[in-house]
Amino acid sequence: MKTLMGRLASMSEEDRARVLAKVRSAASGAAGAEEPRLAPGSCPDGRGPASFVQEQLWFVSQLAQGVPAYNVSFAFHLTGPVDADALGAAVRDVVRRHDVLRSRLVLADGRLTQEVTDADPELPVHDLGDTPDPERAAEERIAELSRTVFDLAARPPLRLELLRISPTRHALAWIAHHTLVDGWSFGALLTELAAAYRARCAGRDPELPEARLQFRDVARWQRERLAGPTLDRLLESWRKRLAGPVPAELPTDRPRGATQTFRGGMLRFDFGPAAAQGVAAVADRVRVTPFAVLLGAYALVVAAYAGSDAAVVGAPLAGRGRPELDGVVGPFSNTLPLRVDLTGDPPLAEVLTRANDAMLDAVSGQDVPFSKLAEAVRGDRDASRNPLFDVLFNLGNLPPGSDRADLGGQTRLEVRGCPNGTVRLDLELTAEHTAEALTGRLEYNADLFDEATAAALLDDVRLAVGQLAADPAARRSALDLPGAHRRRVAASARAAGGAAPLRPARGASRRARSWSR
Repeated sequence: MKTLMGRLASMSEEDRARVLAKVRSAASGAAGAEEPRLAPGSCPDGRGPASFVQEQLWFVSQLAQGVPAYNVSFAFHLTGPVDADALGAAVRDVVRRHDVLRSRLVLADGRLTQEVTDADPELPVHDLGDTPDPERAAEERIAELSRTVFDLAARPPLRLELLRISPTRHALAWIAHHTLVDGWSFGALLTELAAAYRARCAGRDPELPEARLQFRDVARWQRERLAGPTLDRLLESWRKRLAGPVPAELPTDRPRGATQTFRGGMLRFDFGPAAAQGVAAVADRVRVTPFAVLLGAYALVVAAYAGSDAAVVGAPLAGRGRPELDGVVGPFSNTLPLRVDLTGDPPLAEVLTRANDAMLDAVSGQDVPFSKLAEAVRGDRDASRNPLFDVLFNLGNLPPGSDRADLGGQTRLEVRGCPNGTVRLDLELTAEHTAEALTGRLEYNADLFDEATAAALLDDVRLAVGQLAADPAARRSALDLPGAHRRRVAASARAAGGAAPLRPARGASRRARSWSR
């Protein structure tokens, strides 16, 4: 599973050079004055400013109090014999290395601060061996833990539990609020956990390289760097990327309420090896990434359902534009809008090129704080929705190779994500693409959409992927999406019969006014 920056390694040399050129150009263009130094130990008293991402996550968590919508939940499945005491010691070794994992967020004098505590993580062991179905009991317990509601000010929002399924099967539930970690962080955590566990099993302290930078050092540097003219230039670049008519919005099965809801439904999918191979083949043919192919397919479907000539899709960006940030644990990931222009009835290959360019542009501007961008292009805030986009696309959420580890001897570890029944947007499509498989899930807001609507849209994504791969020279107008067609016919019939059409998302006119500034 990969973030956008993690996909650099899978790009062609030419595309990688284009990305790096854009990043360097953005950095040099933003540096009107000498850039502040990213230095370790800049917050020696254990306190530091919250990062922009932490501040945004704290804000939306206040709106969603009592709802675990912003948990990052993983289960580490261990196969082979496990020394629970050594594993507990290894967990403490890792948490002690990264101050952010022991931090709480405190609001004082109108400013949000991250404050390191001396709390050591607890690792209770829950033996499920006597239950009728230990595997199912473990799944249910992990799901229950993933719905933990954290008080961000009271203590570090991290909860761990080791589930014993059998003598050779365990699951380590690792539930954290997004203010502590992002998906990329688990690459570093997994590597360190495996090394620390092997050392503890051998009866010695782990020998891990010093964690020189802490996340609060990075947060202070970000706030010093993204100020004044630097931030103004970033925001102006984003205004240009988002310029143009605001896309029409997806019609919903039920009216949108006054406040955002997070009740989620989920459909898993497996499009099969032929679709996976088709994505890779058309990506090579058009000279784009597989991400661009899948983003293009999704944008085509979303625009078809909305009856629009553009789609704005949120996408998580790693936010780690410097190599020294790769090993720092913390919430760097920044989800930003990618505007895919579909005007002019373009050939499908051109749609993929436009999707690829939107991704490359976003990577070059990934340092912009979400809250500042939302304020710049929207101004006001609608409590019923995300201010910049209603749908999201993600090609996984862990860097390459970080979903498994060797714990020594015969013990192996595999990481699996744990959806918890919440959804942050109207639609969230997460895909996993390999040479032989194209799988994933579509999560949808169950207060807005019926399962049948989500299933039809997902089937249209499958069809769009197939048609892109089969004939990239075909025009957009030739795309055959039965679900979108039925949706438009039903909306027209309802309108002609005097009934209210399938309701467009509330607040569309406000968003249009704001983006046209």
